[in-house]
Amino acid sequence: MKEELEKIRERALEVFAHYEKTKAAIREEVRKEYTRTIRHLENERTYREGIIKEKITRIDKLQNKIESMGNEIVGLETKSKLWEHECARICDIYHRTIGYYSNPGLIEVQLQVISEYTDALIRFVKVHMWGKDTLDMVHVYRESITKKMRELVLEIEKCIKEDISADSAGKNVSALSEKTLHDPA
Repeated sequence: MKEELEKIRERALEVFAHYEKTKAAIREEVRKEYTRTIRHLENERTYREGIIKEKITRIDKLQNKIESMGNEIVGLETKSKLWEHECARICDIYHRTIGYYSNPGLIEVQLQVISEYTDALIRFVKVHMWGKDTLDMVHVYRESITKKMRELVLEIEKCIKEDISADSAGKNVSALSEKTLHDPA
């Protein structure tokens, strides 16, 4: 029985030694695996920190750009107001100039004179007798005067003054801005 106990004890020592050896090997393997995992996670963390730093740098640059654009917008709005005042001043000068030189009364007076001369001619011809050559001559002048009156009407139609008031300009700019926003091409 002693021998058997000795064998069991030896076997137990062998098993225990094998267990210790296996335990040490497993411990070493686990340590290596954890070391690899930790190294991988540290590399991953370093990589992600780099990405985050890049994103933060990009965000900072974009925020600076937004701030710069905001300042630029304020500057452009100020310039726009100055231009609005300048346009209003120019519109005023334009309207005064057009009003002075394009006074409809100037044309009306000339047309009244023509009409009065025509009335005077009609009164004159009513009291006299005329030859056929006078009638032919009057037809030629009538065609010439009619042609010139049509030309006068056409020239006035071509030269109708535009509404260039500040309100009209503002509406045009707004319409253009809306078109640009909806159809930038």
